[in-house]
Amino acid sequence: MARALPVVLVASVATAQGASSGPCYEPSFGANLALTDDSVAVGLPLGFSFPMPGGGTTSVVSVSSNGFVWLGTSSDPGCCSGNVMKLVTQMARIAPLWMDLDPGAGGAVWFNTIPAAGGVPASAVITWDAVPEFSQSAPMTFQLQLYADGSFITYYDPNIRSAQPPVTQVALTGVSQGAGAAANIVDLLQATLAPIDSGANPTLCEEFQFLGSFDLAMNVWTYVPNGQGGYLFAPKAGCSFAASQPFGAGCPQPATAYEVFDTVNPFDLANTALEFTPTGGGAYTAMPTTGFFTGYTAPLALGDDDVQGPFGLPFSFVYPGGVTTAIDISSNGFIWLQGGSNTDPRCCDGDPFRLVNDPASICGLWMDLFPPGAPSTGGIFFDVVAGTEAHITWVDVPEYGSAPGNSFQITLRSNGTFRLSWGGNVLNQSHNCLVGFTSGGPGADPGPTDLSQGPFSTPVGGGAPLKFTAQQGSRPKLGAVFGMDISGADPSAVFGLLVLGFTQYLPGIDLGPLGMPGCHLYASLDNVQAVTLAGSPTPATLSLPANPALSGLVLHAQAAALTAGVNPLGLVASNGLMLQLGIY
Repeated sequence: MARALPVVLVASVATAQGASSGPCYEPSFGANLALTDDSVAVGLPLGFSFPMPGGGTTSVVSVSSNGFVWLGTSSDPGCCSGNVMKLVTQMARIAPLWMDLDPGAGGAVWFNTIPAAGGVPASAVITWDAVPEFSQSAPMTFQLQLYADGSFITYYDPNIRSAQPPVTQVALTGVSQGAGAAANIVDLLQATLAPIDSGANPTLCEEFQFLGSFDLAMNVWTYVPNGQGGYLFAPKAGCSFAASQPFGAGCPQPATAYEVFDTVNPFDLANTALEFTPTGGGAYTAMPTTGFFTGYTAPLALGDDDVQGPFGLPFSFVYPGGVTTAIDISSNGFIWLQGGSNTDPRCCDGDPFRLVNDPASICGLWMDLFPPGAPSTGGIFFDVVAGTEAHITWVDVPEYGSAPGNSFQITLRSNGTFRLSWGGNVLNQSHNCLVGFTSGGPGADPGPTDLSQGPFSTPVGGGAPLKFTAQQGSRPKLGAVFGMDISGADPSAVFGLLVLGFTQYLPGIDLGPLGMPGCHLYASLDNVQAVTLAGSPTPATLSLPANPALSGLVLHAQAAALTAGVNPLGLVASNGLMLQLGIY
């Protein structure tokens, strides 16, 4: 559920001029450091002596592209995941968002020094602006402000919340004097209730695992020396963000069915097969079956974390929501159902969040596989038979860092059916693996299905779901116009609705009984407007008054499109969109 950002004013919090008087966000970025993937700008002069955690001072810092700052001179980029053990054993650093970032693929890292003025001490500002995670595309912006009094600020733009990091790597935020410090791992979000005091230990940190667990975005946080050698950590007062966040999912929903196997509940489908047959209504029925094509010929030259294609099919493969005549093959045990347009190998674990939000794919054994480790008789194969079948086969391909190899197969047929088959040697030993199908996202996660308990049916899929998003770079700032986009509507749809309400419904009110199966109402109907749909996307705007008293107000919005024949009511609904009004 969306939350309004609290303002914490506690008399016991020590005050430092930098933390209390500095800006919530410094727009003067300074110089572009021209960092690329896994690179460091070494020995940047601060222009002042910064009191370091654990004692001493430094007049230089080294900025890593991977979301942290060394308090001194180092060329280590810290690839690839945030790591508590490294944080406390290596040299002192501050990590706003230590993870595998790649400014070479987008955005930039900036550095600026600002002299003391108006009671605010001298500062240095490091900004990671619109930088994506490695192998991803969603831009993320965050900032670190260091002050000469030893306090510092971390700023996290709302776009980090939209990007949902970390996608593939562990992220870490915090500070440590390093050199054998005692780890101090805490839930930093609890500082919204009361400031967190690290006592005599200046180390303070939190790790964020997979599936978008980072929860500090859309806020500014202060680290203030507590007079005991540690820090007081709290939200910075007066920083009211203007932000939007999509939630829920539009309809119609894609057809999706999957199962995840982890190291506690390992793979249990060895020596089995499943046949997926279209129902004619946008879903599949999956039945246990037999069969494994063994007439594979020459192996493909796929390397580790590799995608190749397009591989042409001798027929049009129709699936709910799409059709394709070519595929891309990932070394990591799955195929993309649109050839030549997907280069992401999706290393390293099968992930439901990515499955339902990525384009259409079929996963025979999605995990970190290592084709170069297969024997000479093994590898990955693509074969076409009689113009009516295509077989993608992994033969004795080992899991990365493990043995023995895994043999499994994806079979596509010209009649729209497909089969997943597994040999007797299939097992995940150190990675989560995912088996299943999705007709493409973004969509809601239907939850896992026990694939060994067939037969079963997938959800009913359809066309692309109706989407309601903020326009790129637009925020619901007071005194400005907030721009939104309605996209994914059927070309025949001409009229729609725009809903704005004070109450959020999550997980949403099921609209199936009204004739809208798979659709949900996410916002109360406090204000309903008619809109004219003019293609995809159709822009919609909201003029916001310049009234500071509205700062922090949270609204919820949703769109709908009148679409004949899509369901009994002839209406599809979008995802919800949370709007938090603010001045930043």
